[in-house]
Amino acid sequence: MLKRQSVLASVGLFLLIFVSILFVYTSETNSDTHVVQQNQQQSSTFVPDAPNFQSNDKIIMDAMGNQTERAELGRATWKFLHTMMARYPEKPSKEERKSLHDFMMLFSTLYPCGECANHFNKLITTYPPQTSSRFSASQWLCAMHNKVNERLKKPIFDCNDIESKYPCGCATTPSENDSPSSLA
Repeated sequence: MLKRQSVLASVGLFLLIFVSILFVYTSETNSDTHVVQQNQQQSSTFVPDAPNFQSNDKIIMDAMGNQTERAELGRATWKFLHTMMARYPEKPSKEERKSLHDFMMLFSTLYPCGECANHFNKLITTYPPQTSSRFSASQWLCAMHNKVNERLKKPIFDCNDIESKYPCGCATTPSENDSPSSLA
């Protein structure tokens, strides 16, 4: 009789554990399914407004308090942007032109320094990005860089020399892409 009670208790305990695991598993699956369904509903009904690039209320970052980090960010940003313009196609397609324009407009709202983003947003609202060629894009960015430098009372760059200051790093032959200096 004792053996029979042990077997029944073991079977009962096993069933309790099995049902508990089953309950936990199905509730997590239902919860995950609910979240997925909720996200699908939100994504299917979410239609972003057309971006209003003319408005400074789109700046989403706060001002940067640390001036050293702000200066480092600025130098890195200008290096990145000038290099990007140096690599921009000489004869861009409509899609490439739109991509550059949209990038610059969005960049002016997402820049990590809110105060800088606000100033740059005002600049590109007044002087929209020039995207018709590599030359026009690099000259436009140089002019914007000089506008920022004027405001910060920094030296003005000679825009005629901008290509030598920020070379594109473009390879003229396929083997140049594999050189050790191109990997750094």
